[in-house]
Amino acid sequence: MTPSMQSYLEAKRTVDDRALNRRVFEQFTAELAEIDEPVRVTEFGCGVGTMVSRLVEWECLPTRTRYHAIDRDPESVVAARKRLPDRLEAAGYRIVDGSDVPEAERREDGLETTVDARSRDRRIDLSLEVADALSTATGDDGDRSTGPEPDDARSRVSGSDDARSRGTGTADAVIAAAFLDVVDLDRALDAASTRLEPGGLLYAPITFDGATGFAPPHPLDERIERLYHRHMDDVRDRDGGSTTGRQLLSALPANGFELLATGGSDWIVRPRSGESGGYPATEQVFLEAILETIDDALAAYPATVLDPSDRTTWVSTRRRQLEAAELSFVSHHLDVLARLEKRRTKK
Repeated sequence: MTPSMQSYLEAKRTVDDRALNRRVFEQFTAELAEIDEPVRVTEFGCGVGTMVSRLVEWECLPTRTRYHAIDRDPESVVAARKRLPDRLEAAGYRIVDGSDVPEAERREDGLETTVDARSRDRRIDLSLEVADALSTATGDDGDRSTGPEPDDARSRVSGSDDARSRGTGTADAVIAAAFLDVVDLDRALDAASTRLEPGGLLYAPITFDGATGFAPPHPLDERIERLYHRHMDDVRDRDGGSTTGRQLLSALPANGFELLATGGSDWIVRPRSGESGGYPATEQVFLEAILETIDDALAAYPATVLDPSDRTTWVSTRRRQLEAAELSFVSHHLDVLARLEKRRTKK
């Protein structure tokens, strides 16, 4: 059974936790701490909310943060709305219903927040929006919605209007995690620079950079990897590419960004050692989704390029190894931190 996108994104969280380059991450959070509060963060492609959960649980957000999370998939945003209140509470935050918050606070910067989260010394105003982040940032026409209204008042982490989403300079930082390699890079950087304050930060972790591997080795590995990456670059009917990570290193300066830090952030998934066996957390689901993605990519090739029996042999072998907890996986990424002009700093 093919995992849902939401199951894949949730299973990916522990993989990303290990992969994130700590040096780049720590520089990003240190830069955030220097910005005049409230610090305004916009996330492109927020998925089910794992990045904001991570930042909260790792205590990496400034004392006062306004966090605007955007994703074009309504089901992922609904999942984020359901999960985030519990995760915020587990991290020591109290969920405050918007009706208890003064109007002047709820409508700061043109953003209406119906629920905020407060701990003893921190406050996060969180908004989730169903939209194409690249269209809303640049003012292009595109689908926009705050998504279906959840039933539980604790889950009404929602609400944003055009003043916030379409204006320029509405964020101190843009996060684009595992995002830039599946969109048009020039358009994404334009959207980020439009959204950012002068001096704002762009943090782009887990950006794919051209290497996919499995163990134990298989005679078809090299060919499968080459065709899989070619599918990303030339075959699939969407933007993005297999070498976006390295492309960023030159694209950022060309688009007015100063490159502050970069580092490797490889996905490495392997079976647990010892008697426990299996895979950590729900990482078997993650690997199932990866194999399904590769299988779908290979299916796009005619028999003159890839014999269907070769595809079947490779995929079925990898699935048997996964079921037996014998399969390991490595995928190369880069984490990148950049700054647009001069940062707005504390007074």
